[in-house]
Amino acid sequence: MSVPLDTWQERMEVHFADLKARRDRSGLPIFAMEHGLAEESVEEIAAQLRQRLIRGERLETHWLLWTIYAAERGYTYEGGEYWQSFEESTPGWDSRDRYRISKWFRKFQESYNGVVPSGPWAGHFSIIAWPITHAVLPRFLQWQFARTLYDLRYRLARLDDVDPATIGRLIASNAYYASTRLEQFLQQEELVGRLVLALLHQDQIEGEEPLLPATLDRIVSDLEQVRDARAWIKEASRVVSDRFKGLGRDTGSGQPAAARGTKGLSSFEGRPDIRPDLRLHYKGEGNWDIQVDIPSFKDVGALNPEVRQFLKQTRCAVNGSTGKKPPAWLLSGRRQAVLRNWPDPDQPMVAFEAKNGTVDHLLSSECRMSPGPVWLFRIGKDGLAREIAGRTVRPGQTYVIVSKEPLNDPINLHQPCTVNCADIHAIHLNIPEAIPELLAQQLKAWKLEIARTIRVWPAGLPGRSWDGEGRGEWLTTERPCLGISPDHKVKAFQVSIDGSEAQAVPAGEPGEPTFIQLPELTAGRHLLRISAKTQNKEGAGLASHEGYLELRVREPEPWISGTSLHAGLIVTRNPHDATLDTFWQNEFDLSVAGPDGRQVTPSVALHNAAEDEIFTRKVCSSLNLPVSPEVWKKRFNDFLQREKCEWRYLEAASGLLTLDGGELGRYELRFEHEVKPVRWVLRHQSDGIYIRLVDETSQEGTGPVCRFYGMERPRDMQSIDPEKVLQGYRIEPPGGLFTAKIGRSRDYIAVSTGLSDSHLAGLGVRPNHGYISGDPKAIINLLLILRYWNSARVAGDLGSFHRWQVINTLMHGIVGIMAGWDWARAESQYIGAGDPGNALSRLQSLVNHKSGFASVIVRDAGTIAGGRKQLIAWFSDLAKRYRIASDDDLCQFVLELASRPYALPTLYLEGLENRIRRAKASQTLVRAARLAILCTLGASGKAARLLPEADS
Repeated sequence: MSVPLDTWQERMEVHFADLKARRDRSGLPIFAMEHGLAEESVEEIAAQLRQRLIRGERLETHWLLWTIYAAERGYTYEGGEYWQSFEESTPGWDSRDRYRISKWFRKFQESYNGVVPSGPWAGHFSIIAWPITHAVLPRFLQWQFARTLYDLRYRLARLDDVDPATIGRLIASNAYYASTRLEQFLQQEELVGRLVLALLHQDQIEGEEPLLPATLDRIVSDLEQVRDARAWIKEASRVVSDRFKGLGRDTGSGQPAAARGTKGLSSFEGRPDIRPDLRLHYKGEGNWDIQVDIPSFKDVGALNPEVRQFLKQTRCAVNGSTGKKPPAWLLSGRRQAVLRNWPDPDQPMVAFEAKNGTVDHLLSSECRMSPGPVWLFRIGKDGLAREIAGRTVRPGQTYVIVSKEPLNDPINLHQPCTVNCADIHAIHLNIPEAIPELLAQQLKAWKLEIARTIRVWPAGLPGRSWDGEGRGEWLTTERPCLGISPDHKVKAFQVSIDGSEAQAVPAGEPGEPTFIQLPELTAGRHLLRISAKTQNKEGAGLASHEGYLELRVREPEPWISGTSLHAGLIVTRNPHDATLDTFWQNEFDLSVAGPDGRQVTPSVALHNAAEDEIFTRKVCSSLNLPVSPEVWKKRFNDFLQREKCEWRYLEAASGLLTLDGGELGRYELRFEHEVKPVRWVLRHQSDGIYIRLVDETSQEGTGPVCRFYGMERPRDMQSIDPEKVLQGYRIEPPGGLFTAKIGRSRDYIAVSTGLSDSHLAGLGVRPNHGYISGDPKAIINLLLILRYWNSARVAGDLGSFHRWQVINTLMHGIVGIMAGWDWARAESQYIGAGDPGNALSRLQSLVNHKSGFASVIVRDAGTIAGGRKQLIAWFSDLAKRYRIASDDDLCQFVLELASRPYALPTLYLEGLENRIRRAKASQTLVRAARLAILCTLGASGKAARLLPEADS
């Protein structure tokens, strides 16, 4: 006989009240998943709750059981749509009842000190954040979470302060290879820290367990069923066990994360090591290339979430290199750049497009090359010439000396040498065993020192990147061992590290090595001082010679799928953190380098939210190395047109691109759908395409604002009933643009239903922009509509083609109203012309046939290098010289109007109407700007478009 729901409600009230009383001392919060019920009991309660719901009976009586029920659904949540799966497993549930769930969880929090969802993710998904947070660790995240603990096990073992917020912050700041879903989960730092303590803690104190033992056992049991997770958790536990043992009572502050500040990350107390390394690569015939190797900025990103987000989203430039590096480049595995200009030693080696106070300060103080004016590079046995920061030369070694001024070698020991940088001088110098006096004087004039005759080198496991002159790299898991060998009589060595008290080490006979072993060191830079005590000439007293070694210590880098399996492949991607949408819309630049004549085979796989594979295909036959972005885009475009797998893509939560180079190894790139709290989802069925709006915000009592713009009349807005879109409905042909907005959350999707009719003309649509008023407000509204169409996701057969037809129609209207309809018609003829020569002459004459203004634009616009800023500066100067316009702001505005009109409402938050009026009054300037953009596209090899894709 089943137990009534009233009885279960009473039992759970008693259970959670007792659990709260036991945890009052520690202040640890409680999760709804800590119900302690057996699986059969949970199923029995769930069945009765569903029956009560179907019968239409009151739900509030058993609010605590509904809280447990929702948390259980959160535990089995697969990362897709929580409410859809909730409603499918709960017949009779009304989507409007979801707000009850958050109220019941808040009641649970107030009654039993329940955990509160935190972090940016909880702010965006404020309803489903409750059940998913109270599920502790949903199954779909368990594999990735176990892997993250394994990757960070050494850093966890070195924490000074083992409180949940500190642990959670460490995990969140360093999970660089986590999926978007796991990143969202890790934003709840307090929860993550408590879960780590529960999984890895050895000696928990009764009443201070971060999780109920039965709940922890369940999660661990499920983790052990997941591939590899059991071994990862076991190894992570082994590494941290001694460090965490007996620390349960230290986690009971009961304070929120924000109140405890950011203490405790010992590896963050020092400055991150971001000093760049300069190297010369020999290219033959006395020529060398200069390359910079910049340390990973992961420790910089770990300072706080704001800095990490800044690094992931902001492009940067390298001092001495042209072009921009993609966002997150400094967090990636390969941070090297060949320099064609000698870096300015007065500037940091890295500069970001945007400002960030913390990052700018670190760049200014830490990310710099040696000041010069002379730079010393020692040529190693591997042929690389590495910079010797200590400026010390040794007899019998070979060096490249670099200077901005000509170098004079009075005894002619150098060989011809060229470093492939502008305005730089270099010599290739062999230092003899016996250094002549003239050479010693010249080295001194160059501010270089001749080495003392006490040799220090790494012994045992060799230090990484040892430069032979006092700088090397070790791991935090290693104990550096050094050998010391003098070639003269030394009494003893005094050794100290980071200013600590010196330890005396007896010295052996001349030529006999003495070995010292240091303790394991924390991540960062450490300075080792070695003093050699020698007898003076009279044999009385001690003379001291000192030397310094810089030990750079870092955490071990764990094996990451797609990084250690491709020793023979170098893969560059832009953007670095591209979403699945960016990848599938072929807006992703991929280049693959490797040995000439070898090949790589690309294949694509798509996975749903449960990580089940739903699609896999080869992109194409094997590609010859190297693979350029242009080759990749053509091959992938052919693949998309051939496979017709768009609906599989729309179902996918993530994608995997595998580059198989045979014995060269494999490289894997993962892409994920960007999950929004408000988003459109589509279903393709036999009778058409159905659209539905997913709302996971907390705007109770405020429905979404939904609008539709048809393909045929793309400016005509139609409001859609929120109830209709939340339930889902069939899209009428030929489709159109759907927009949704709730608060700051919004989503846009352009859907094509395929052929617009049964004839050949049905391949396209016939958009009409209708009458366009010349009023600036009407033009701004048109610009906003263009932005919606331009930024929308695309779905459906012929979707991209139909969207571009709409965009071209809207652009024709914008160009016509701003530059004149005769210009708009001439421009359309130019874009569609097989031989654009005559059409270009027509455009040129329409700008200004009385002066050479347009001729100079046609001749020079395509030669302007350096991006948008340089093009604007050139265009403004040209307009002034030909007395077309003297206002730099107006010149910049018309060029922005010509190249990216959809961005104007965000670029000019104030004064946009007035700028539009002034631009309309200067049609010559607007036409000239359009001509300049079209010529720029033509020079770059890009197809001319009414909406150009100009470089930013």
